[in-house]
Amino acid sequence: MRRVLSILLVLAAAVPFPAPAAATVWLCGLSEDLVRLVCIADTGPQPPEVAPEAAATVNGVQFPLDPRRTYVVDLWSPPTEVAFVEQLARATICYRSPGCEVLLISPLPAPAASDGRQRRSR
Repeated sequence: MRRVLSILLVLAAAVPFPAPAAATVWLCGLSEDLVRLVCIADTGPQPPEVAPEAAATVNGVQFPLDPRRTYVVDLWSPPTEVAFVEQLARATICYRSPGCEVLLISPLPAPAASDGRQRRSR
């Protein structure tokens, strides 16, 4: 019994396990005019020298995205809901990429206060 257990342990150690996907953290923020989401990878002091191997392609864009590039997502108008901006960023930057994370680094501007009445100019 001891011999069988030893053989199983040796075989288990010899089985190659897939390397975990490298985690990429993307930092995203709104442009000054609030109609674009701009994302860059937080790669530390040096970006990787080669792009990651493509796992999926959507409309000619290969995922996971190349962390050496900056990506811009055009919005139709300035956003009002933080949750939707975060969801959009995760969906467009990570798209089924394992180990991908998006952090929204710029807060959304507070909406202008309105009492519901229109002001008339003279």
